[in-house]
Amino acid sequence: MTIEQIFITPNKYSRPQTPLKTVKKIAVHYVGNPGSSAIANRNYFEGLAKSGARYVSAHFVVGLGGEVIQCIPTDEVSYCTNQANSYSVSIECCHPDSTGRFTPETETALAELCAYLCRKFSLSADDIIRHYDVTRKQCPLYWSPTRYTSAEVANARFAAFKARVRQLMGHENAAEDKPADGFFRVRVLDGELNIREQPSLTARVCGVIRDKGVYTIVETRHGGNILWGKLKSGAGWISLNSRYAKRI
Repeated sequence: MTIEQIFITPNKYSRPQTPLKTVKKIAVHYVGNPGSSAIANRNYFEGLAKSGARYVSAHFVVGLGGEVIQCIPTDEVSYCTNQANSYSVSIECCHPDSTGRFTPETETALAELCAYLCRKFSLSADDIIRHYDVTRKQCPLYWSPTRYTSAEVANARFAAFKARVRQLMGHENAAEDKPADGFFRVRVLDGELNIREQPSLTARVCGVIRDKGVYTIVETRHGGNILWGKLKSGAGWISLNSRYAKRI
């Protein structure tokens, strides 16, 4: 995931520069404009400085191809989540059609962005909320109860997404968890260490560790002259090359 910072010009309609003193929640939204791009939604926020049509904005917009644009610094308030604006970072997500379902690329980038923000603000995946959870607005539509989607189905979809974020965050790095017999901990040294599905450089990348944190390894295996370690969370395998990780 790469974040492109294209900040909105300060103005009272979409970037009031009100300090965001604390972040307790990460709020996820959908743009409600099928097929629109991340840059188009960002530019809409920018245009409000002149049109003054409404008060609305978001900290981030995730595009159809997984591109991420940051519109507002995370220490400023955005106008996106109503009464939660004063304590949340907001993310708007693009979608290809009226179902509101995100593309795989959008959802992957969103999961990575949420994991990054949770680490940044010392939050957990349980602190990720929908706009629906604040106001009962059907947003994001695909994850919200509607006349066509039961609460059970919608909530299950959202729960599955949060589980994905937990996997990316690697909850096995909690300091209070003691390694079992044969397990050991490593400190990640690389700022972007790939997690792979199998212990091989040709295996699919299924996540990235960016926090340089401490992780528990439950199994090791050699593959392609590289020693690989399996993460306790089950997220996948990481290289234990001394350039990337150090046993502690």
